[in-house]
Amino acid sequence: MSRRRWIGLVVVALAIPIGFLCVFLADTVMHEFGACRVVRQKLFASPSGNRLVVVIWKSCGANVPDSTQASIVARGRTFSPESTPTFVSVGGHPDVVVAWSSERAVRIGFIPEAGQIYKRDQRAGDITINYE
Repeated sequence: MSRRRWIGLVVVALAIPIGFLCVFLADTVMHEFGACRVVRQKLFASPSGNRLVVVIWKSCGANVPDSTQASIVARGRTFSPESTPTFVSVGGHPDVVVAWSSERAVRIGFIPEAGQIYKRDQRAGDITINYE
């Protein structure tokens, strides 16, 4: 086998694994770049303790503004930011004040008052939400 042919085979043999490695690294970097960081802040139990308001902070990088979000989850159920719907989402990280009026009504407020409101539902399932 000629030297030129042998060098060509070595180059091809090295190029394939290096190409796969580059694709894997690029995919990993892009996945991490778009990933959000979720930090659970507080839990507020209903009067019977059967339901919880879960408050989280969400940070998704420089191109997406930070937000504070709240969801309602039944006690004993696992909270997941991907599958548990939020009923409120506001810009930044204000302190959240939650007070259950009854099993089916909750009051929520922000200190300081939320400037940017992304989502503000009046109901979450059978629970009425009042904003103050």
